Amino acid sequence: MKKVFYILAATLTSSFSFAQEDETQTSPATTWGGSADAYYKYDFSKQMNGLTSFTNSQDSFELGMASIEAGHTFGKASVFVDLGFGKRAGEFSYNETTDKDINAKFLIKQLFFTYQITDKFKVVAGSFGTHIGYEVLDAVDNKNYSMSYAFSYGPFFNTGVKAQYTSGKFTAMFGITNPTDFKSAMDAGSTQKTYIGQLGYIGETGSAYLNFTSGSTNPIPGSTIPVSDENKTQFDLVASKTISDSFALGFNATYAKTKNDFDSTLDGDWFSLVGYANYSFSPSLLLAYRMEYFDAKDAAPSLGTLTGSNVFANTVSLNYKVGKLTIIPELRYDAASEDIFLDKDAAPTGGSFFALIATTYSF
Repeated sequence: MKKVFYILAATLTSSFSFAQEDETQTSPATTWGGSADAYYKYDFSKQMNGLTSFTNSQDSFELGMASIEAGHTFGKASVFVDLGFGKRAGEFSYNETTDKDINAKFLIKQLFFTYQITDKFKVVAGSFGTHIGYEVLDAVDNKNYSMSYAFSYGPFFNTGVKAQYTSGKFTAMFGITNPTDFKSAMDAGSTQKTYIGQLGYIGETGSAYLNFTSGSTNPIPGSTIPVSDENKTQFDLVASKTISDSFALGFNATYAKTKNDFDSTLDGDWFSLVGYANYSFSPSLLLAYRMEYFDAKDAAPSLGTLTGSNVFANTVSLNYKVGKLTIIPELRYDAASEDIFLDKDAAPTGGSFFALIATTYSF
């Protein structure tokens, strides 16, 4: 593996040097973009029942995240920088933040370099969002504002190197990274690596991706299990299909198995099945429905409150677009097999029902 890495590094170095000697190329301008989001949430139990990412609040107006993106390409090389500011960015980069400073600084969401060796083969090095799952971090790119359990308990990002090959409608990727969700292996306290892979098909009206990750992982925030003790292997299928100009479907099936290096009683597994349906009434009005079955009956203790239960979650979101602004009223009901939520009297209960209204803006 070390030999392969050294050969790859030498190839990149020599190729970059050759590109720098080509004085006939003109450097294009840097491209800029970004987005922002905010929301108000009301839980009908008057409790903070959120067990998924980014919406754990009650009866409060909340700022989500402001993002600034920049990209530059010169010849076969390019760089992409994605900075986030706000609570959403802090929760995404939870290994780099604390509750005290989660809203107080810019964080690097993504920073990666790409070298296009041929028209079909490229190498990416840096920190990049996970290839696992249907949903993504930036609210502006999702139709539902609240997140699924599959997203919340899967990987967020990887830091390392990956190679991608694309031929016609097919694509393949393989990479080696630091422990999941760590930009530095030094911070993870582990020299173990994570291996990632993907096989994909992109058709005219649909796509399908088979994803894989295996290696050193990190505990759920608040877990007492050391990161260096736990490894996770996850298989993931993502598919989408456009039925008509107005109607589209999506599907995500994911299975994760965790193994503790020293204590087999801390091993476990979980899976999730998520369906998405989007219907456009007009270019400015869309209805999005998400249905998820999340099974954590045999999950490891690192999954926290969800361990030993399963959840059936239904989310309905309306997307109303006014130019670059999108207004998202949303209703969500989660029904669990165990009493993992709280009712109005702060007593354990098996259901959670909340409404929120969010705004997103892209520029």
